[in-house]
Amino acid sequence: MLHDFQKCFMNGIYNKKHADSAYAFIQSTDTQTTEKILSIYRGSIYGGLKKSLAETYPVVKELVGEEFFNAMLSEYINAYPCRVQDLNDYGFELSSFINDFKPAESVEYLADIASLEWDINISSNTELQFNNLADIANLNEDEQLKLIMCLPKGSALIYSDYSIDEIWNVHQQDDKATFEIENSGFHYFVFNYDNNIKIDRLSLEQFYFLSEINKEQFFVNVCEKISEKYPNIDINNLFSDAIKNSWLISFI
Repeated sequence: MLHDFQKCFMNGIYNKKHADSAYAFIQSTDTQTTEKILSIYRGSIYGGLKKSLAETYPVVKELVGEEFFNAMLSEYINAYPCRVQDLNDYGFELSSFINDFKPAESVEYLADIASLEWDINISSNTELQFNNLADIANLNEDEQLKLIMCLPKGSALIYSDYSIDEIWNVHQQDDKATFEIENSGFHYFVFNYDNNIKIDRLSLEQFYFLSEINKEQFFVNVCEKISEKYPNIDINNLFSDAIKNSWLISFI
């Protein structure tokens, strides 16, 4: 019964066409109709969701302005009602939504910024893990052949046509400098290092290397694939750079 009530009520909140299904659970007063009460609930819920999304996507908001941002979020919330309890988990689809949102097409890199900010949100809210790489020295030969390297939890590999790291970094400053946005194609690794978000640019070889590691396969298989795709690359240098930059901090 409670589940049915919640479903009907929330359907009425998110879709005005289904408002009648929510009215049955609302009692009017001498001063307010059921329609007005439902509207108040709707405004409160939408307001809370917009506030949460603004905290997740501050650069997106700055790029388009508060009025446009809030209008866009109203459309987004209608299309993607909140179904999660933790609001940190709400907003994943905004990047793809922006891709199809014609009023936003003039800011051609906006969807990529949204994708970056979502990955930053995930990384920021992921518990840091212990660095156990020193234990590799204790593995025997058979165990080393079955070694699986791991990327930091909550990390993300991103490709963008635009220099979204520079866009994001500029919007972290109070005095936002102007700069020319590059659009030659960039590969990024986003991760939480010692409770600080890092957005590192990668070479194509580094991106492929980390992408293969992210598949959680034996490290010897990763090395074989790298050698086949990039026969002139020094795998030891790739591995060393990954360790030095903390792109790899653990194994299983």
